[in-house]
Amino acid sequence: MSSTSEEKKIDAMPTAAESTMPLIEKAPTPLRVCCYGSSSSRTPKKYTDAAYNLGYHLAQRGHTCVNGAGNAGCMAAMNRGANDGDGAIVGVIHEAFVVDGSDWFEGAHSVFNTTKHRIITAKGNDLQERKKLLVQGADGLVVLPGGPGTWDELWEMACARHIGFHAMPIVCVNVDGYYDNFKSILVRAHEDELLYKQPEDILHFEESAEAAVKWIETYHALEATKQQPEQKKVIRRRTSMLKRMQSNLSGSTMTVWGRMSSFFGDDVCDDDEEGEAASAETKSRRSATLSGITMFVAGVSVGLLAASKAGLRKR
Repeated sequence: MSSTSEEKKIDAMPTAAESTMPLIEKAPTPLRVCCYGSSSSRTPKKYTDAAYNLGYHLAQRGHTCVNGAGNAGCMAAMNRGANDGDGAIVGVIHEAFVVDGSDWFEGAHSVFNTTKHRIITAKGNDLQERKKLLVQGADGLVVLPGGPGTWDELWEMACARHIGFHAMPIVCVNVDGYYDNFKSILVRAHEDELLYKQPEDILHFEESAEAAVKWIETYHALEATKQQPEQKKVIRRRTSMLKRMQSNLSGSTMTVWGRMSSFFGDDVCDDDEEGEAASAETKSRRSATLSGITMFVAGVSVGLLAASKAGLRKR
C-alpha cells in the first residue's frame, strides 16, 4: 500500500502535544469509543492538538479508537496519537474512496498501512451505512471540533439518544468554547419546553480530551454500580431456591416437615442463615407450629382409621 503526498506532509507536522506525552495507566475496563471531528487540512492547531491528545489517551487507557480514517485535520492527529500511544484503531471509510486497481483508500491515514489497525468498508449510495458502522458496538462518543459533517453526525446521535434509541454517552470536547453555542441552544430548547430530557442528559461538554475520556469511563463505572445490587439480589434468591429444593429431596423427615411448615408460617430450616439468627421466641413459635402440624396429621390418620373400622362393622 502507498499513501498520498498530502498525507505524508501532514504526518510530518509535529504538534506541541506530542513531545511531552506521559505514560498513562490502563483503564480497568477497555471501551470502544467512536470519535468525530474535522477532516480539513485547514483545521487550527489548537484543535489538532486536542485530537492528538484524545487518540493518545484512548490508546494508553486501553480503549479502541473508531473514526473516519482520515489523513487530515482532527482525524489525522487523532489517528497519529492513537498509533503513538500503541492503541487499536478502527477506520470506517466508504467504498467510493477505493483507489482503482489497489487495496488502498483515497484519503485514508498511513497508520492503516499496517496490519495492526483495521479498516471497515461501508457500501451504499449515501453515508448512512458508514454512520451506522462507526457507532456499531460503541460504548461512547467523543466529538471534537468540526464542520457540517461533524455536526450532522453529532446531532443525529444526540437526537437518537434524546428519544431513546440508544443510551450511549456523548461528550463534546469544547476546545476554546467551540461548542458553547450548541450548549446554549440546548438550554434554550429546554426553557421553551421543546426537550423530553435535561440538556445534560443529551450532550455533555468537557474542555479537554483527557477530561472527555475520563467522563466516559466514569459514566460506565456508575452504570455498572447501579446494576450490581440488583444482580446480586437475583443470584442470592436463586441460590436459596436451590438449597430449599435440595433439602426437601434429601433431608430427614423432620427437615421435610420443617420445610412444609413454611407454608403456614415461619421457615424452620435448621441450616438456613436466617434460622441460625432467629430469636428464642421465633424458634419457640416454629416449634409450636411443627407440633401443631404433627398433631393435625395424627388426628386425621386416627379419624380415617376409625371411619374404616366403622365401615367394616356395617358390612
